[in-house]
Amino acid sequence: MTREPYFERELERGVWWVGGFHGGGFGVNAAILTEGKRGVIIDTLTRPLETRRLVKRVRRMGIEPLALVNTHWHTDHTAGNCLYDCPIWAQRGGSRFLKRYWSKWVGRPGEKRAGGLRLKPPDHEFARRASLDLEGEELQLIPLPGHTRDSIGVYVPDRRILVAGDAVMDLPFVWFGDSGEAIQSLREVQRLRPRLILQGHGPPCSYERVASDVRYLERIRAAVKVARNHGETRRSFVKTPMEKFLSPARGRALGDSWRGLHELNLWKVWAEAGRRRRSAR
Repeated sequence: MTREPYFERELERGVWWVGGFHGGGFGVNAAILTEGKRGVIIDTLTRPLETRRLVKRVRRMGIEPLALVNTHWHTDHTAGNCLYDCPIWAQRGGSRFLKRYWSKWVGRPGEKRAGGLRLKPPDHEFARRASLDLEGEELQLIPLPGHTRDSIGVYVPDRRILVAGDAVMDLPFVWFGDSGEAIQSLREVQRLRPRLILQGHGPPCSYERVASDVRYLERIRAAVKVARNHGETRRSFVKTPMEKFLSPARGRALGDSWRGLHELNLWKVWAEAGRRRRSAR
């Protein structure tokens, strides 16, 4: 399993991509958007040492954090909330899951693995959409459910930049959410046509890549329907390789680190189809 190194990279003026360790071999990302001496931080990374390195980077830059945005409740994006004194923004609904899973995923107070981090839920929750003012530049907080129900992106329309959280990843992942909602959110990303997307996991990409993500999920949903109609078992179906739903080149590029998440996608979409069948009776 790869240990992804912490890194900081300024992609363009005022747009910082910060990456750290995840544990699955595919890293996790945060972002800093700045204008002058003020900034908005998006997500916190997950390892205690790296969450603190991110805070130190903001301080070294002399940036006053106007807000921290949690793109969703998962602790690889929220573990460092307690290190910030600024307002923490998130879509309503995720906090109850953050509270439920915190001790299991991060650790109880005093546990060595928690590294001194403590639970701090967002204090500025919104129902659908919100916006932040970064020194006259609008940052739009837009719903992008599918990975989780509370997933959001931070869109900067003047620069056509989208910090997408896990709504956009190197491989869509819907175990905690819903594949139909994920497809709708990815189509919304296509509609926005951002020239630069900072993914929750993986390197930056453009909206053109998202078309492949939509096809991946649509093909899985269609394949589940066929498999169920032909009496295939779920245990057999979930062994279907990624390459059946992605181009061979993209499947090879993703590699083994993503195959476990792909299998969970197949389990989840199969379960969704079962629920639809039961509700139609």
